[in-house]
Amino acid sequence: MGRAKHEDGQSEPLQRRAKLGEGRRRERELRIRVSDQKYKEIHQAATQVGLACSAFVVRTVRTAIREQRPLDGALAAVHADLRNASRQVNAVGVNLNQLVRHANTHNEVSDSLPWLAAYCFQVVRRAEAVIVELGRHLP
Repeated sequence: MGRAKHEDGQSEPLQRRAKLGEGRRRERELRIRVSDQKYKEIHQAATQVGLACSAFVVRTVRTAIREQRPLDGALAAVHADLRNASRQVNAVGVNLNQLVRHANTHNEVSDSLPWLAAYCFQVVRRAEAVIVELGRHLP
């Protein structure tokens, strides 16, 4: 295993990509040829950030792919709509909380109140999950 050297002369193991676990292996191998100079540049850059060369190359390529992906205006609009919907559902949740407080104060609970509460929380959780996932695809 390679080691990263610090300015003070100390060294530490390079970070490698995480194992897949459960006996799984990466199925594809990508082989490239580079000049001695390019290899030296890649190796030096990888070592500076504490990564093995393969982990550094994979991270760099994946970053470049994400940055080259044009931002779809429709995707950004959907993301904004979801954020707005989340705010609105949250406001409904606040109102629902007020209804529950009223029900507790006056000992009057509508049969639909528990169902509405469960539905509201379910929608909020799902909307938030979609927003997080969609946000991962935006620059």
